[in-house]
Amino acid sequence: MNFEINSLPDNLAHQGIAVLNTADLDEMNILNNSIVRINANRNIFIKIKSSKTVLRGQIYLDATSRLNISSRVGDNVGITPEIKQRNLSKVVFAPVGESFNDIDVIKNIIGKNLLNRYLKRGDHFTTPSPNGGVLELQVEKTGPIGSLKSGGLITIDTEVELLERKAKRPLLQTGDVSFADIGGLDEVIEQLQEVAIIPLLHPQIFLKGGKPPIRGVLLSGEPGTGKSLLARALARETQATFLTISASEIISGVPGETEKKLREIFDDAKKEEPSVIFIDEIDSIAPDRHMSSEGSRRIVSQLLTLMDGVEDRGQVIVIGATNRVDALDPAINRSGRFERVIECNIPNLEARNAILKVHTRAMPLSEDVDIKEVAELIVGFVGADIDHLCREAVYRAANRLFGHNRLVNADIIEVAEMEITREDLLESFSRIRPSIKRRFHSDIKKVDFESIIGQEEAKKVLTEKLMNPLKYGKLYEKAGLSIGSGILLYGPPGTGKTALARAVANVSGAQFISVKGPELLSMWQGESERSVRTLLDKARKMSPCVVFFDEFDSLGMNRSNIGAGHSGLSSVVNQLLTEFDGIDSKDGVLIIAATNRKELIDPAFLREGRLGTQVKVDLPKRNEYVPILISHLKNVSIAKDINLEHSLKNLEDGLSGADIAGIAIKIKETAVSRHIKNNLKEDIESFQIKSEDIQNVCPKTNDIMEITFANV
Repeated sequence: MNFEINSLPDNLAHQGIAVLNTADLDEMNILNNSIVRINANRNIFIKIKSSKTVLRGQIYLDATSRLNISSRVGDNVGITPEIKQRNLSKVVFAPVGESFNDIDVIKNIIGKNLLNRYLKRGDHFTTPSPNGGVLELQVEKTGPIGSLKSGGLITIDTEVELLERKAKRPLLQTGDVSFADIGGLDEVIEQLQEVAIIPLLHPQIFLKGGKPPIRGVLLSGEPGTGKSLLARALARETQATFLTISASEIISGVPGETEKKLREIFDDAKKEEPSVIFIDEIDSIAPDRHMSSEGSRRIVSQLLTLMDGVEDRGQVIVIGATNRVDALDPAINRSGRFERVIECNIPNLEARNAILKVHTRAMPLSEDVDIKEVAELIVGFVGADIDHLCREAVYRAANRLFGHNRLVNADIIEVAEMEITREDLLESFSRIRPSIKRRFHSDIKKVDFESIIGQEEAKKVLTEKLMNPLKYGKLYEKAGLSIGSGILLYGPPGTGKTALARAVANVSGAQFISVKGPELLSMWQGESERSVRTLLDKARKMSPCVVFFDEFDSLGMNRSNIGAGHSGLSSVVNQLLTEFDGIDSKDGVLIIAATNRKELIDPAFLREGRLGTQVKVDLPKRNEYVPILISHLKNVSIAKDINLEHSLKNLEDGLSGADIAGIAIKIKETAVSRHIKNNLKEDIESFQIKSEDIQNVCPKTNDIMEITFANV
């Protein structure tokens, strides 16, 4: 019987199996889990699995199995049961692509995945690698001698040999990953399949249509979102030759040499079609000619000429990748060259969950690891960051199990029982920050609303306008309510405006970007506006994200107060107003601005849709002085007979939270000075704050003590 090839689900890739409908197997009298022969351009033997949910008349294979039979999705193949089954006494592998030296490590990786596989000489074998990506090997020899053509089953008794050199005759020099090895980019993959795979698999469609297919695709997006992986996977899925172009490899100081290398790559692609040419960081090869050197202009012109000729070069797809689309020469990004621009976005929760499953599938995770919990935590992480997180978790697990000294000094350690735990992943998360955020990185104190004394009105507004819409997004969407685009916190200095913003970020689980107003200002015309655009663009990509503008009056100043010769400041205000208008509920960007001079802010910011909600963060009430001081002294040993309420009774009114924090610091310093003066500097354990330390800092009072610190 003949069957049409379909793609195997991602979670079943690299297992060396084929899946058919149960009724089709029954009709051919083939048992589940038996070995069958697939008759195609190249015959292979493979274990068959049955399923009642797959389509009849179709056989489901992963990219590696399709490569082994030299067939693509949509091709027809025959299936016959294999009666004779032999076990292999020996199998010899060679790496496809890069060679390797640590044979024992590779054996440990592939060992458990090789058992019960049916392989013959020339077959490719792939398995997920703990180092990320996929490890690909080719069978060069098998034993006994009679198994060379028909192959055999790998059992626990089969001797496995790995060669250090590369495979001599791989079936195809193509990408080492398939779409099954890429998580979180399903929509991008679908677009790529439409514009790139279909023309390579079914060119007759376009011959009949009388129009050539799209031959150029530009992948844009932040670094680490998977642009290079997509190009490599595309080549493997279509069984196309994969050729790469990078600026560092082809740009030469000799005039004409770079253009010659470009022509040679396109010629090779034509000879080895179907092929995929991947140009990474294409903005470095094809920059805007209006702002580049004469040599760069020649390279761009040569690339434009070659791109125009692609439609006459057969089945050659050109894929460019960049995170700076605006830096490209406009002539590159037009129809006939790069006709489709596909953006690789920062992954959302669902995508992060999928990426984590891909990166952890070869890791020995303990039972307490919840992938979804980790995915919810790593807001703003791109695929490369998630890979980094998983690598860091291995370091944390090794350090936890064996200790640093043993890892450095011991020749041999036993890793059989090593597991990656939830705590390893959480500690790794604390050590890594998203690459997209590194320019705007600031360490956030782990504070929440409970650690902030008073300010109940501000907490209530922040909860209703910002935190609840994030926490109950679907409910708010159902009610037709959106996230409040911005809140202005105003009030005297030191009252806790910044602490409230940090608490929102921590409690809501959102990313946090803190910007001091003057940081975005530049002496160069247009640079400040660009910084504002970049900041808000990155915040949208990391959503949900809290952007906190401190000292906002220096950035959003009233334009009527800007004097002559400072028109650049007006442009910054205009840019901010425009960006704030572009933030809606779908962006998930929460704007919090803080100032102690509200009257200096341009009135245009204070309308609904921008900073429409204004909350006064006022000085603490008198009865809040003691709890605030306690919060600043809670990590220090304090004598139990201290009466804080009595000691602070004579403090003047109108103190801010920062003023009280300053009093706490002065009390600590006084206690340290007393400890040293009494020659107790060596006796650290006995250090504590005493009543006299507080009396030396606070105004004296003779009132009778009523409440001790222990009872507060």
